[in-house]
Amino acid sequence: ALVMAVAACGGETADESEPMGAELFSGIVVGGKAGCISCHSTDPGADGIGPSLARIGAPAATRISGQSAAEYLRQAIIDPDGHVVEGYDAGVMPKGWKLSDTQIDSLVEYLLGL
Repeated sequence: ALVMAVAACGGETADESEPMGAELFSGIVVGGKAGCISCHSTDPGADGIGPSLARIGAPAATRISGQSAAEYLRQAIIDPDGHVVEGYDAGVMPKGWKLSDTQIDSLVEYLLGL
């Protein structure tokens, strides 16, 4: 899985070799940066460096008025300091992920399913 996660450093065109959703989330290195699982748990209440993402879809849908859960999560991946969750510091989540749009969409879809 680590080899496939490192392969996520590529371009904008999706192909069958690109890791998706759960695989991206659980990669130690994703898009050239520390992977999601390095700081976020999927267990309820298991906050760490970042907040637990268990059942993130419901709160994500209400964080920013007029923004869907999918839009909020996509924004959080692309611009992590755009909306910092209360109790957490800006500048901690890596920026500049080298992920394709398809990979980001797949990661958002995975997070919405948690």
